[in-house]
Amino acid sequence: MTAIRENIIASTNARNDFLRGVVALDQEMTGITAADLLQFLQNNNIPLPMRVINQELSLYDIFVFWHVVAMSIPMPPGNAAHSSPIFLPWHRMYLIRLEEQLQRVLGDNQFGLPYWDWAADGDIQPPVKQWQTPLWDSTALGEPRGEIRNGSLANMQVRLFQIGATLWSIQGRPIRRQAGQDINTLPLQADVTRALNEATYDMPQWGRSANGHRNRLEGWINGPQLHNRVHVWVGGDMGPGTSPNDPVFFLNHCNVDRIWEAWMAMEGRMYRPRNNEGPRGHRIDDLMIDILGDPLRPTDVLDPSQWYSYDSLAVA
Repeated sequence: MTAIRENIIASTNARNDFLRGVVALDQEMTGITAADLLQFLQNNNIPLPMRVINQELSLYDIFVFWHVVAMSIPMPPGNAAHSSPIFLPWHRMYLIRLEEQLQRVLGDNQFGLPYWDWAADGDIQPPVKQWQTPLWDSTALGEPRGEIRNGSLANMQVRLFQIGATLWSIQGRPIRRQAGQDINTLPLQADVTRALNEATYDMPQWGRSANGHRNRLEGWINGPQLHNRVHVWVGGDMGPGTSPNDPVFFLNHCNVDRIWEAWMAMEGRMYRPRNNEGPRGHRIDDLMIDILGDPLRPTDVLDPSQWYSYDSLAVA
């Protein structure tokens, strides 16, 4: 059987397993040091400046590093993970690799990442209540504002943090958030519906100005919207390229992936650019930037059924 990804609000078991798993990955030291990561960047000519406190890093830190590396590799019209057609398939691959590691540490090969249906919370009025739901307490994700010092995630440490263009190895500190302070409302169900109503996955000029499902879901059109808006709304460690430091990152992207899956259920498993069009690095058979596991191509992940399915594709 494949994993079933469930709504974190509806499934206490999925929520608790997810929290237990990410903490376990954060405490699983790899023998890889910050100096090793700096050497990796230099050996591969990746234009990401790094300042190092030479400390050992966890497997969870390696996922954080993977994300900021992909964001740092120019791949016009965007980078190797964002602002371009590759956004949705790259993050699908990334979630699959994290899900596999969580299955390993939990001893459960059917564990599925939960998703946060943030548009359901976005429809809550007045806006102040959006960060006062039960999701943001010590039995779930911890404090919505300030440092996370209560609940399961209080045991996690931020060791890699991006400031401007530079990646810093820092002394471990708690996760930080500032929910609803940089922007006070989450996306709405109506915003999700607009993304689902886009008949085309992507189109020239392929980047932040392109029409299509990918760009509307990523959130650049009249942005920040949808995916981008969630990052800004949570704020704190969800802001820079090291945003996976906050496990809320994966709940956000799992919901983004669910919306993409709902779109494909309606429109077909289509992807552009094909092999004979568009920018290199984003075409359907181009290998995606990978650090853990075998690299995949967009075409490999258009049907995720070998790995997982969702409890529901309903978005309203």
